[in-house]
Amino acid sequence: MKITVFGIGGVGGVVGGALARRNDDVYFYARGENLRAIRENGLEIESASLGNYIARPKLITNDAAEIGVTDVIFITSKGHNLDEVCREAAPMIGPETAVIPLLNGVYNSDKMAPHLPPCVLADGLIRIYCHLKGPGHVYHQSGGSVWFGMRDGSKPQILTEAAELLNEAGIPATVADDILLENWKKYVGMCGNSTVFCWYDAPAGLVREKQGYEDVVRGVVSELVSVAAAKGIRLPEDTVDNQVKAFATMQPETITSLYRDLSGGKAPERTELFHLVGSLVRMGKETGVPTPYHQAVLDKYTK
Repeated sequence: MKITVFGIGGVGGVVGGALARRNDDVYFYARGENLRAIRENGLEIESASLGNYIARPKLITNDAAEIGVTDVIFITSKGHNLDEVCREAAPMIGPETAVIPLLNGVYNSDKMAPHLPPCVLADGLIRIYCHLKGPGHVYHQSGGSVWFGMRDGSKPQILTEAAELLNEAGIPATVADDILLENWKKYVGMCGNSTVFCWYDAPAGLVREKQGYEDVVRGVVSELVSVAAAKGIRLPEDTVDNQVKAFATMQPETITSLYRDLSGGKAPERTELFHLVGSLVRMGKETGVPTPYHQAVLDKYTK
């Protein structure tokens, strides 16, 4: 099976590196210094669960035409420029190609479909803690479980085969019965925690020093749960309580990638602010659900 990983950052590096170590028909699409470093020295993986090793794909390039049509393409870039990503990836996609986004957020297939040629377009997610330490060097701290599936609940054979290859490579993968529910479960944590960090402009340890922080966490997560319910997504009844408990046990230095980008000075449009927080605000307006915490964070970085 010919597999392409589009975007070799933290997530793409862990997934692509694991696949390339076990298979000889894996391709990387990358850019800039990362492309040059991997082309010259391979991709260095430093992983607590998969070990430390150098992965070398069959080809790494920033020219999709060089790769050509592929059986499976994992999209692992950030979600703020999905239209551009889809246009760049188009030469690698045929009618039978499975396109699997491993991205933050919900309803990503809806955002991608207008910019892609006909294909088997799934939705997906990965739960992982990893980042790019430097060009060609990925650090994988923990996690790595993958879920993907079709919105209609169908299970094309290509998805089953892709999951089998991931599992063989050491990446736990499941073809989900209800991928929308799985996406929302992750979205509640990722978007909710990002909103809390941005609200306080602080990592988890400093947030917990603030009087009444639990009420803020509860309020933020309640907005997410209420919007999900208005969209027909029934999250577990203990979702809010569990998120409050989880926040109380985070390592003090914990932050999300969105807060890291914003606090590091990245322009909001070059982060996932609109893809995560902005999407929740938009869905709240569409469904008539108030989202004051998320709106305040969106306003904080855009006004």
